[in-house]
Amino acid sequence: MYSWKMQVIYHFLLKEVDYFYIDIQYLLLMKQAILFAIYFTVAHHHFAGIPLANTNNHYQQNSFHDTSLTKIPVAREMLSEIMNVTGLQAGFELKEAKVLNVEASISHGRRYILYNPSFIAWINAVTKDKWAAMALLAHEVGHHLNGHTIRKRGSRPQLELEADEFAGFILYKLGSSLEQAQEVMIYVAKTNISKTHPARSSRMLAIQHGWNKAANAEVITGTVKNYPVLLPGKSAVN
Repeated sequence: MYSWKMQVIYHFLLKEVDYFYIDIQYLLLMKQAILFAIYFTVAHHHFAGIPLANTNNHYQQNSFHDTSLTKIPVAREMLSEIMNVTGLQAGFELKEAKVLNVEASISHGRRYILYNPSFIAWINAVTKDKWAAMALLAHEVGHHLNGHTIRKRGSRPQLELEADEFAGFILYKLGSSLEQAQEVMIYVAKTNISKTHPARSSRMLAIQHGWNKAANAEVITGTVKNYPVLLPGKSAVN
């Protein structure tokens, strides 16, 4: 009798241990899934630098495999277009790097434009054209050509505005509308000014100033394009 009871208890305990083990495994899998979801969401939000709700909508509405993106040139081709407009030789090297988006830098006496290919692919997918990525590259070219990287003082609001103005000038020369030239700031610029970067509205005005400067220059030479020249505080004039 004692042996029979012990066997029943033994088998019961074995089943309970099996159930307990299965529950632990299930909880561990659930924990891993939750941690992965949290990591992906936070990383996605930080990388985009825009409100989380808007970021998710952009990714739902645009796919990196969107066939409309096949006509968008790669970063090296974009940089070549920018330098062709300036009439200068590129005295710097374009390299893929683990940066947030695009950066101008100097290392061991050599000048670089570093870019994150995933970010470029994302911004192209969001905007469905080349202009946002082109504006970022032109902005960094502006840092180099304006001598900002030689000073080695890091980002400053005034330096950023000078690079933005240069980008606006270049993008007009490349054929963008003012709205296309400014659109990138919706995704990379913050609403308020910081110690390193101007507010979004100031950056858009700087781009507008550069874009208008290029447009006005073509008015003088008689080669104006069919885009309105926007003057601060006034309506558009053709």
